[in-house]
Amino acid sequence: MLRDAGFEVEVEPADLDDGALTLGAVDARDVAPALAHFKARRVASRRAARGAPPAWILAADTVCERDGEVLGKPKDVADARAMISSLAERGHGVITGWCLMAPNGTYRVGRDIAWIEIGELPNEDFERFLETGAWKGKAGGYNLPEVIARGWPVRCEGDPETVVGLPLRRLEPMLREALQSPRCDTTYLRANGTSERCA
Repeated sequence: MLRDAGFEVEVEPADLDDGALTLGAVDARDVAPALAHFKARRVASRRAARGAPPAWILAADTVCERDGEVLGKPKDVADARAMISSLAERGHGVITGWCLMAPNGTYRVGRDIAWIEIGELPNEDFERFLETGAWKGKAGGYNLPEVIARGWPVRCEGDPETVVGLPLRRLEPMLREALQSPRCDTTYLRANGTSERCA
């Protein structure tokens, strides 16, 4: 999505298993921004440990929320079946949190929320979907464009890119402003194919 918007990026997984975290009594709206912050810090730490130069880091995480309960990624096919079925014929929230960390370690966090309503699931296609493993690694067990393409009855209120995992409409102006800021040392994220550097 960032490349399509004209940014040149280097992808570096944060190697954090958020599925292994015990959240406790945390507001669902705060979970995704916190996870994004953890990921950004982890990537910054790994870069420093291997002697890589400081860089702008953008991390994001997405969770689904049903009646205030956080739904992460399904653990197995049985969990996926139960999770997606629990979202059918009702609405749920999708929250994507982001963290933009500057080369000097300062950061900004935020979130965007969309509301999804899934109608009655088509039984045969639902089972085929589960068999393909397309639910793996996806908050709530589904990918919005994919299930829409399959013909599932889905309605989205809000930014569909938030559901996909990066609210770029909201982030793009902030990213471009950050890259042009005279407060940073050196910028390693490039916009429109040109290197942006600042004193």
